[in-house]
Amino acid sequence: MEENRKFITLSIVFWIILNISTLLVFDDNFGRWMRFTTSAFYLIALVFIKTFDWRLFLAFLLFAICDFSVIYYENPIFSTAAFVSRGLAFVTVSSIGFVKLKRFRISKVELLVGLLLIALNCFLLFELESMMSLQDQEQLEQLSFYIFAGITIITMIIAVSYNNRYNNKKSLFYLGTVLWMILSDLSFFIAYYLGFTEFYYPDRIFNILGSGFLALFATTTYKEKLEFF
Repeated sequence: MEENRKFITLSIVFWIILNISTLLVFDDNFGRWMRFTTSAFYLIALVFIKTFDWRLFLAFLLFAICDFSVIYYENPIFSTAAFVSRGLAFVTVSSIGFVKLKRFRISKVELLVGLLLIALNCFLLFELESMMSLQDQEQLEQLSFYIFAGITIITMIIAVSYNNRYNNKKSLFYLGTVLWMILSDLSFFIAYYLGFTEFYYPDRIFNILGSGFLALFATTTYKEKLEFF
């Protein structure tokens, strides 16, 4: 499994360099295709390595569907598909961590961290919404945006609790997955809806790190074959 981790680590560096280079040289549409190609790579790579069960396979698949939908994000159908698939991916990831917790007992430290995360995410959420125009809010479909934000907050709380509970390499990969994906979403919203296009760079980096850390997490749960049932 150590060889798999080295391969994934090198792939993270490779895809970050390739994606950033693409953003610098080509237009945004080509960059979106490269984003999807990266997600598809991790999905296919993990299928051949055979290191994960059906929940992780579903999470990778949903993240790939989301990145494909981003290619045609200006179309309301695809923007909705991106929100739905991304939200379901977070639900799937959170279910993995929740099961590992056995009993969802929150310590005082975890409660404090959780409350701080909720406060921070809510603040960023309201600030982002207040900076958007009415037209942008209609495209975003405000209710879906809030539901998605709520899902990510819950997932982050579970990830922090899981990491504090086990405090090992596996739990760190899990926490990193959730953290990087949330930071990617936040960067994308700022870049796309507020017009600060320089945030596409951290968006792409965080998204690759999220996929890479999820792959690293998968390698810590070796299965002889994919478990779909």
